[in-house]
Amino acid sequence: MKQEAVIIIGGGVGPMAGLALHQKIIENTLSDGSDQSHICVHHYSCPALVPDRTAWLIRNDELAGDPAIGMANIFGNAAKALGERQAVAGIPCNTFHAAPIFDRFTSLINKNCNNIRIINMLHETMAVIKSGFKEGSKIGVLSTTGTRQSGVYHKLLQNAGYEAIFVPELEQEALHSSIYDKKWGIKATAKPSQKAVDTVKDMAKLLVKEGAMAVILACTELPLALKTDSIQGAVVIDPVLYLAMALIREVNPEKLAPHAKQKAVKRQNP
Repeated sequence: MKQEAVIIIGGGVGPMAGLALHQKIIENTLSDGSDQSHICVHHYSCPALVPDRTAWLIRNDELAGDPAIGMANIFGNAAKALGERQAVAGIPCNTFHAAPIFDRFTSLINKNCNNIRIINMLHETMAVIKSGFKEGSKIGVLSTTGTRQSGVYHKLLQNAGYEAIFVPELEQEALHSSIYDKKWGIKATAKPSQKAVDTVKDMAKLLVKEGAMAVILACTELPLALKTDSIQGAVVIDPVLYLAMALIREVNPEKLAPHAKQKAVKRQNP
């Protein structure tokens, strides 16, 4: 009997990133109530081996190390642990999906880890948007400065016929600080500070005010601060949720829980 594929989580890209993805996999898996009916997940959280993606994109700081190579090395060890078993994998970090990082990472994986298939979280997010919003719609993006400057979401949305909108440049620093500030930023606290929650909420409202039909939480930390499906009538889109659902689907579509399918329909038809 052929073994079911394993899910691999490339964590360590945000203190709660891998944990958030793992939790969403469990929450959206159809189970018969037994431990054994859940999908086998290999979760690797090795933050010291994966340098900060935003810093690398902004400064191309080679002295700090290359996040693409760091994550590829982790997956090399994961491939060895799999033996002959196949796996599908996801990286719960939007900034990691910027082309200068993600393209080199996937190239290394395709070359050295032929039993691992990578799911692109941003492509899964775009599939949701395409199925639920008409071309020409304004789609808001909340992200780190690195993700914004890489233009990854702007290009994907523009190529699909949408208008990507971002917070004003003067507000981007505050949004970035809500994630990175060493005292009150989401990465620095186990539970988001009230200042971070208020800042993220205010930034989302700014995008809705500018006509956004949906707001993409384009940083894994942001859903920790904005725990809602909608804000002022706009749909809130969490890419990590759709990565979780895609990983389940690719391992065994029959294990995607009915409530997960309903959730997708609800989000796709605001």
